Amino acid sequence: MNNERKKHPHLQIINPSDTPTDTEYEVNQSAQVLVRKTQEVKTAEVAKPRWGIYLSIMKPITWVPVVWSFLCGAVGSGGLRLDLEILLKLLVGLILSGPLLCGMGQAINDYFDREVDAVNEPSRAIPSLRITLMETYRIIGCLGFLGLLSAYYLGTVVFFLSLAGIGLAHAYSAPPLRLKRFTWLGPLTSAVSYIAFPWLAAASIFGEINPRVLIIISIYSLGATGIMISNDFKSIVGDYALKLPSVPVVYGTRIAARITCALIDGAQLVVIGYLIFADHHFLAAGVVLLLMLPQLFYQKAFLEKPLAKAIWYNSHSQIFFVTGMLVVSVLAF
Repeated sequence: MNNERKKHPHLQIINPSDTPTDTEYEVNQSAQVLVRKTQEVKTAEVAKPRWGIYLSIMKPITWVPVVWSFLCGAVGSGGLRLDLEILLKLLVGLILSGPLLCGMGQAINDYFDREVDAVNEPSRAIPSLRITLMETYRIIGCLGFLGLLSAYYLGTVVFFLSLAGIGLAHAYSAPPLRLKRFTWLGPLTSAVSYIAFPWLAAASIFGEINPRVLIIISIYSLGATGIMISNDFKSIVGDYALKLPSVPVVYGTRIAARITCALIDGAQLVVIGYLIFADHHFLAAGVVLLLMLPQLFYQKAFLEKPLAKAIWYNSHSQIFFVTGMLVVSVLAF
């Protein structure tokens, strides 16, 4: 353990004697729940057709925030109109953001996370051996090629943003960098990929990238870092077992929950302040403030039982956060 501490200081928290009691207790509870859930879904997973297995490693549910960010950037640019070429670019951009690049990133993550998934979700396609590594390579390659082809059609800025996104997807999951090994770099990298890159891409296609765009996406990317941290709660069993120092493992679930809420709420408050004092968009600021109120209700339950309520919190609360993003795009740009 001494060598591990010198190699990576965050790993010292993995020592059971150093680990917060609430984290150790909740990890044990979560492990029992995972065993039960795995048995419940295993039969349905095995019965999936081949295309369904391929789609499962691309995780369509994760496309939604990326596509939403692209839509926010497009709406905020002011360049959308009923024109065939504009609508075609919008469609290609949405497909590029979601199924192609986000889907590719999820496949890459599943490949390099197969050991963690074997603990957290053994019924997934790769750890359950329902898809081979060669098939995974082919999916990643095809999605990457189609993504770069689509990005080239949408313009130079989008092409280089796509290249950067592909690079970050590999750096996040793959050795030797594997940014998710580092407590804060992992969620920050994900937030930038999910919020900043698609928003910037849309702004470059339909309008321009100006300081106001950069300020807003930077603030929302910081808030999205909190969302990414809350997503790490569901993989805490595997992270704990394999000594991956995610924020919930390093700080404990209760402190990590407070960090999550502080980042999400803090970002929205900064956006509200910016809209009022810099842009004088009082209506947009007021709507974002109203959208924060239901989030506080869900956060109260999340803070009381972080591990048990993490998935519930994400599914119920984050819709108000992303709706605020669209409100700012519509009213303040």
